[in-house]
Amino acid sequence: MDAEFRFLDGAGAGEVRIVRKDFATIGRHPDADLPFDSTRDLDVSVRHAAVFRAGGGWVVRDLGSTNGTWVNGEKLKGDRALLPGDVIRLGREGPRLRFQPHDREAATVPDPGAPQSSRGREAPEVISPPRGTTTRIRAEVHRQTAGWRRVTGLVAVAALLVSGTLGVLAVRQQRISSTLRVRLLERTDSLLANLEGASSSVAELRGQLALAREETARLRAAIADRTSGAGDLETLAGRLEAALPGRTAMVEAARFDRAAIDSLNRDAVGVVVSELAGGRRMAGTGFVVRARGDTGWILTARHLVTDSAGRPAARLGFLFEGSRQNFPARLLGIADSADLAVLVVLVRGGVPAVAGLGTGSRPGEPVAMLGYPAGLDPAGTWRTRGVRAVGLTGTVRRAGPDLIELDGYGASGSSGGPVFGADGMVVGMVFGGDPQSDGRVVYAVPAGRMRRFLERFGAVDL
Repeated sequence: MDAEFRFLDGAGAGEVRIVRKDFATIGRHPDADLPFDSTRDLDVSVRHAAVFRAGGGWVVRDLGSTNGTWVNGEKLKGDRALLPGDVIRLGREGPRLRFQPHDREAATVPDPGAPQSSRGREAPEVISPPRGTTTRIRAEVHRQTAGWRRVTGLVAVAALLVSGTLGVLAVRQQRISSTLRVRLLERTDSLLANLEGASSSVAELRGQLALAREETARLRAAIADRTSGAGDLETLAGRLEAALPGRTAMVEAARFDRAAIDSLNRDAVGVVVSELAGGRRMAGTGFVVRARGDTGWILTARHLVTDSAGRPAARLGFLFEGSRQNFPARLLGIADSADLAVLVVLVRGGVPAVAGLGTGSRPGEPVAMLGYPAGLDPAGTWRTRGVRAVGLTGTVRRAGPDLIELDGYGASGSSGGPVFGADGMVVGMVFGGDPQSDGRVVYAVPAGRMRRFLERFGAVDL
């Protein structure tokens, strides 16, 4: 049973589309199966919703759209089965689609014409030779064609053997394809279940999860298609293998308990402010990596406390999370080959510190980041309520001895900010990112590199 959708209003009002796929998308994206106008149907998100087959019927699902999806005036809160005549609205005041099941029309074959009659034709006369003559002719023909009959028999036997071999190979290939299809479907269903159960408060990660669910559902439909042969299934298996690490990492990031890590380390994070030569001021992130009595050692990015010529800042300060007070700080040292600097701050009554430096990270592991992308916010609200760190979720893309590359899921730059692993320990420090990624790809100095740098200043108990 296919699905028919009539556009009731919007730029495509009156248009009717038949959906024959197992999974179809609705939105303003050019590749949407049920597309809306990208400039006029602005209540519709780029990837707004989807319809798909389930249990012999059709189901509609919102894909994390901005304005929501309604069916018969009721806002979707999960998947909903569609009934004939249901009206789907994209956004509270957006365009509508009416659903109807659609039967494919059976092909019609014209009746064959009556066979031509041979009545009236004169039958030729048949003359039978004498019986003895017929017997002799048959015997001679049998003798002369004996060799050919033997050859023909051998050819027939060979053809049967080849046909049998091909049949066996075809059955074996079919069994291999069937086994591969079942295995791929099991893995795809497992991935889909994990994606369906994942959610996040991070908007960019939510969107990525929705897109991953849609693409995985399409991949599953292609695998389930019985017309896909062994070669097609091998190609689809390659696509699944290539997609698994990234999508598994997304699920792990969505399940990451960032709140627990924030509460364990947030008090030790703050804003580093510096006044460079010529009066130029900068602000970024730093964190207390070690505390002893009233003294705290702060790690931050070197480019926040030195100018392009390597000259140190004339004045330095540090504002702890939630505080409006700017504590004077002193530059203790900078790294030669890494974007690292260590400051010292004195606070009467003691200094909070992070849980400690971790041992490293691996690709695919979830991480949490804390920082101040805007520094001292331009609106100046920090003057009344204190500085407030932004918490972000990500995953490790690549990890080496000198560099960690992170997928920040829309995170903007926060130089000097700590990167925490699942155990709450610091695994890196942000120092930059790929400008072509809109803030998504973030670079960090690994914990091992930070530890070696701090040992130069007597911080050997880290």
